[in-house]
Amino acid sequence: MSDDLQYVRNEKGEVAVPCQVKMASNCAGQGEFCEDEEDARDWVEDECWIDSGVGFICLQCNELIMRNLREVRPKTAR
Repeated sequence: MSDDLQYVRNEKGEVAVPCQVKMASNCAGQGEFCEDEEDARDWVEDECWIDSGVGFICLQCNELIMRNLREVRPKTAR
């Protein structure tokens, strides 16, 4: 699979997809390490990470982003 997605590699040569934003205190950091890039991408998709178009956002960071959007949204739009 050829894409521009960044991957993290461990000492065993396995790959994982990193969280793009790493904002939440409980951010996963990266997905599970897998044998190849395709399996790593499948893992984050199966875990319902958010595809931003340039990377993936873990569920914890997505929740923080959504919570922050609710707080800054004008009261009249609620």
